[in-house]
Amino acid sequence: MKKLVIKLFILGILAHSCSENYLDTTPKDFITPATFLENEAQVEILLNGVYHQLDFGGTNDADQKLNPFVFDNMTDNSVDLQPWHGTTAFAKGGVPANNKRVRWKWKRNYQGIARANTFIDLVSESPIESDKIPRYFAEAKFLRAWYYHDLVMFYGDVPLLLGKPDLADGQPSRTPKAEVITQILKDLDEAIPVLPLSYTGNEKGKITKGAAIAFKARVLLFEERWNEAAVVAKECMDLGVYSLFSDYEGLFLEVNESAVSDSEAILEVFYTPNVNASFFQTPIMEWWPMVLPSLSMAEAYYMDNGLPITDPSSGYDPDNPYMNRDPRLYASIYYPGAPWRVEFWGRTAPDNRFQENWILGGTGFKPKKWMNDGKQMDRWSGEGNNKIFLRYAEVLLTYAEAKNEASGPDASVYAAVDELRTRIGMTTLTDAMPGLSQAEMREVIRNERRVEFIYEGLRLNDIRRWKIGEEVMVDSEGYDHTYLKDQSYPGDGMGTTADWQYVRRIVDIRSFVAPRDYLWPIPQEEMDSNPNMTQNPGY
Repeated sequence: MKKLVIKLFILGILAHSCSENYLDTTPKDFITPATFLENEAQVEILLNGVYHQLDFGGTNDADQKLNPFVFDNMTDNSVDLQPWHGTTAFAKGGVPANNKRVRWKWKRNYQGIARANTFIDLVSESPIESDKIPRYFAEAKFLRAWYYHDLVMFYGDVPLLLGKPDLADGQPSRTPKAEVITQILKDLDEAIPVLPLSYTGNEKGKITKGAAIAFKARVLLFEERWNEAAVVAKECMDLGVYSLFSDYEGLFLEVNESAVSDSEAILEVFYTPNVNASFFQTPIMEWWPMVLPSLSMAEAYYMDNGLPITDPSSGYDPDNPYMNRDPRLYASIYYPGAPWRVEFWGRTAPDNRFQENWILGGTGFKPKKWMNDGKQMDRWSGEGNNKIFLRYAEVLLTYAEAKNEASGPDASVYAAVDELRTRIGMTTLTDAMPGLSQAEMREVIRNERRVEFIYEGLRLNDIRRWKIGEEVMVDSEGYDHTYLKDQSYPGDGMGTTADWQYVRRIVDIRSFVAPRDYLWPIPQEEMDSNPNMTQNPGY
């Protein structure tokens, strides 16, 4: 009876509304075919849809949101021992064309491109007049360039689609990568003069002039156009808008987001706890062998005196491997016995030290970067970390790498690296390793990128562009936890030695076949639906 009363009440409201013509009234802020793009608010709504594809926003599916961690698991930086996440196949080589991540990345980028093309076409044809319209076009062109660059880095040649598709032309075929890069740079060159240096109020987070310049420098660097990349990176450095945030560890913590946005972050996606959570900490830090830094990654960090651990004069002690290291190691990785103040499922370390033997079959390490240490949060929804896609540190290392490749390691190359070392209180490169050759500086800069950007998703494309897959994508090592010091959780029965014993073991069997594994396969559903599509070699 109660349900019937409710239904009759609703019907009464609808009848009254119809009699008053309320249902014939079109909301002013809602887009319909009859009122499409009649005002600037609708233009902004359409543009927000183009932005949406930057990340897997709007979903609570951790499986999709866990980049950039996902992409480091596909490299020598990190290991995922749970194959159902769809990442382990990439590290083992020969990923199938029906892999869900192969499919997601292709689809997400082309959805963004379609939205950008639609935006540009519809707004160009609309009668709306606003002094912001040129800026809106510039934002859409930047985003289209971003999506295309992501595609060519992962798939090589891809269909270049601009404007409304002409169905009479049939299904699209793949466009040579060089032509796509030309279009990417064209979009960026058209966007840069129009975009503002910064925004205020609720427009913060939009594409800026600095973001377009920094991204152009990245594109040029990846194409090995060294002189151009160095010039454009220096242009971004000379804007006077960006600086390194003072605290490297704090750079990735939710509490500092506002200050980071006003200093180092150039392009970021904003998340809000309990509304649209970033979904970083809980699945990463629980007792799953899902995101595990490799021993190779831990050993990549230099000593705090600026020398690599392989240098006989560095002071590295293999019996005490985590003493006097690059402070970014302590900020980025929970190593055996590291201070630990994270609690999940009511489980904490008895002596506030990292219990590496809790992660069965793991490497002995867990990520610390991006982790809000000690923060108690609602499982799944309490995380609000912004994701940083471009930051000033990358611009500095883009300049250093491009300048070194173009003309060798001059003082400006050293200065760019020294900024990063000074930020963390480490001996500068100038003092630690003066007089490097071009080849020696190349190796230092490549290592600097690896340790600076762990779990930021850059390593995978660095491996591709440097063509070092065969060298680094070898079996991944970690520690045998049974030889580590006994500080096990009561009842675990692991960690049996009275002193630390760092015994290496292989934790993940890997392979890399060149040139096949430098690209992903074209998604199988694209191959099945488009007779003009060709597959990448080896798949």
